[in-house]
Amino acid sequence: FDVLLAGLIGFHVFSIWIYQIGAESLVGAAHERNLAERLVSVKREITQLPAAERDRAAHALSSASLDVHWTTVTTTNPPAGESARIDEIRRRLLDLVPELGRDQLRLGYADASMGGTDGVEPDRHTIVGALQLADQSWISFSAALFRPIEHPDLTILLSTTAMALGIVLVSILIVRSINRPLRELAGAADRIGRDHAPTPVGETGPREVRHAARAFNEMQARISRLIADRTQALAAVSHDLRTPITRLRLRAGLIDDAETQAKIDADLDEMEAMIESTLAYLRGETEAEATRPMDLVSTLTTLCNAAADAGADVRYEGPAQARIVARPLALKRALSNVIDNAVEYGGRARVALHADVAACEIVVDDDGSGIPDAEQARVLEPFHRLEGSRSRKTGGSGLGLTIVKQVVDAHGGTLALTNRPEGGLRVTIRVPRERPPALVTGDPKEARHAEA
Repeated sequence: FDVLLAGLIGFHVFSIWIYQIGAESLVGAAHERNLAERLVSVKREITQLPAAERDRAAHALSSASLDVHWTTVTTTNPPAGESARIDEIRRRLLDLVPELGRDQLRLGYADASMGGTDGVEPDRHTIVGALQLADQSWISFSAALFRPIEHPDLTILLSTTAMALGIVLVSILIVRSINRPLRELAGAADRIGRDHAPTPVGETGPREVRHAARAFNEMQARISRLIADRTQALAAVSHDLRTPITRLRLRAGLIDDAETQAKIDADLDEMEAMIESTLAYLRGETEAEATRPMDLVSTLTTLCNAAADAGADVRYEGPAQARIVARPLALKRALSNVIDNAVEYGGRARVALHADVAACEIVVDDDGSGIPDAEQARVLEPFHRLEGSRSRKTGGSGLGLTIVKQVVDAHGGTLALTNRPEGGLRVTIRVPRERPPALVTGDPKEARHAEA
């Protein structure tokens, strides 16, 4: 809109300037044409009269803007210096009336003795000249030149300004009618992948915008159906695997060999852990937990105390309270995964919280071997593990960090993995203290709360 407004203002000023220049040029050309035609007419009339009557006729042909005299000797001498405006007037007169003849026409300023300063021609508006007749007598004349308008006509200025204001008002209405559906379309596009329930975009505005909104709604519906079908299929498979696992566990209890029974139970435990991780990951895609105020410090201390009670080396450092607006269960699940990974693969976890006005930053350090730089992006992908055996001694199902990234992204935050110079991995999570627009669902009450 700013570009449009600046363009309209520039166009308005330029159009006034062009109009002024054009009007002055047109009026000046008409004035000089009229002067040339009158001089030709005066010359024709005086030529036809006897010498005794020419001066009287010349006075009779004079007017307020053109003073004419007949003399036997010219009273107008050629100008001492060249004048661009005199040359231009002479050229126009000769172009309009070629019969005047260049040698028979003398032109100059009435105030030729008043030279300009610094080589600049003075502002002169009275011209004197002489026309030579066939009998070598002269018609001397003086005429007022056209003076450019120093102050533009207010009527023209007001009319063009009113027209420009009308164009600006219409442009504002048109731009707003186009921008409103485009903003809604951009907001809906930003919510794809964050909002669980897609919100259709209103198909309003110009035809092209309505077509784009309709295509976007259809695309959004297709994506939602694909995600729902995939999630439902994986959840069904993961859930149905519990039944054969339970039967295998019962049958393993009938085996007399204690060592074999322990190995089977370990494998079944690993399978159940993988299923739980998969279901937790899928729940992150299907659940729409409501956002509400929560104390992030309370969640972190609860997780740290639980890990310490289980014998892990976990320590928390940070403020005593940090209130944010988030999905408590989802965020607790993500933080639990990070702390558990630090304990399992890094030996211990040092959890630090830094809070400012806009966001809270959670930093979890461990003393493990870290993650190679080339693998730091891939470990966030579902089911990707640095060690491929999937043994419970070396790793889980490969969904822990994926769930963390999913939750952090849904909160409009950031997740960063870096290797510490002294050894170990640093996981940095930054989440906004207020709920971002991506977390606003279709609930009107929640929407009003988010805007408040």
